[in-house]
Amino acid sequence: MAIAVEFREFTPRNSRNDLMRRLEQAPEQHVEAILSAYDLLQRMHEKGLIDIASGLLSAGNTVIERVADVASSKQVITALRLVLMVTNLLDKIDPDQIAAILSAPERKPHSLLTIGKEAMSEDARVGLATAVRVLKVLGSSLREEKLA
Repeated sequence: MAIAVEFREFTPRNSRNDLMRRLEQAPEQHVEAILSAYDLLQRMHEKGLIDIASGLLSAGNTVIERVADVASSKQVITALRLVLMVTNLLDKIDPDQIAAILSAPERKPHSLLTIGKEAMSEDARVGLATAVRVLKVLGSSLREEKLA
């Protein structure tokens, strides 16, 4: 035979009361964090960062449009490409060799013949040729700028 099940009415918790209880307990539980937040807020106010943030928020779309215009400009793209190229080049340079050159105590300067022999090595010629080509590109850019 079937047994009767007790009928209970479901009453969901009052989320508003739960939130109010948690809000009342928060200052006691998080006193250090609240004081740190107030300190940070005061320092931001003293430095004017809150005013800047407020201005940025009120300017909203205008700021985003200006940043997008600058970021997509030819100059920024060229600068980023050059930075990436130099970064790749720096990755290939052996820092131990540079450190050995810079930290080697020299009693007297090298003779011109020794410097000339080092300049005639294949690696030095590749470096010199690259430096001269880069200077040539810079010079041509400077001349075009003066003519414009």
